[in-house]
Amino acid sequence: MTKVAVIDYGNGNLGSLLSALKRLPVWAQVWQNPIDVGPVDAIIFPGVGALGSVIHHLEISGLRAILERHVERAHPVMGICLGMQLFFEDGAEGGPGLGWIAGSIPALKGRVLPHIGWNTVSHSQVGNNGTKDPAYYFVHSYRVLPTNPEVIVGVTEYDGEVFPSIVRAPALYGVQFHPELSGATGHLLLSQWLREVL
Repeated sequence: MTKVAVIDYGNGNLGSLLSALKRLPVWAQVWQNPIDVGPVDAIIFPGVGALGSVIHHLEISGLRAILERHVERAHPVMGICLGMQLFFEDGAEGGPGLGWIAGSIPALKGRVLPHIGWNTVSHSQVGNNGTKDPAYYFVHSYRVLPTNPEVIVGVTEYDGEVFPSIVRAPALYGVQFHPELSGATGHLLLSQWLREVL
């Protein structure tokens, strides 16, 4: 069976993501420190916590060095919401990210923050075969701004601002929304990602 590591930052509830993964043909292993680490086929960064505290936890726990090695070996990694933002360099909230993708993490410009609720994702580079843009559940006040626009796969509009909602850079795949809270559409996205990378 496919093994997936879910990173536990020590400050968030992983229940929804773990429940979503139980509905897929995978075995989820939670990593909170190096003692938990074992062979896996893919890694998921959940969307919980604040950027600065998460980076601090990864460093003091010893997980950051382990994760860096996985990225260097091009192991598949998915980032959800904050998990995607961690891939980037400079954050408006809490300082630098992991720097795996060039770019920054500015605040959204919306008049009402956070951006909460269902919103659609338009695919900017890959066609969706003429089907209706899928909707996912969002909860965030920050966005990503990649240096290289070619990593942007999907975009979303909120209060007049268009921001990247899906990015892909070699083995890294990030989504600004929460597939684990997005019902059947989110389940399909998780399933498709696993099929593509494994």
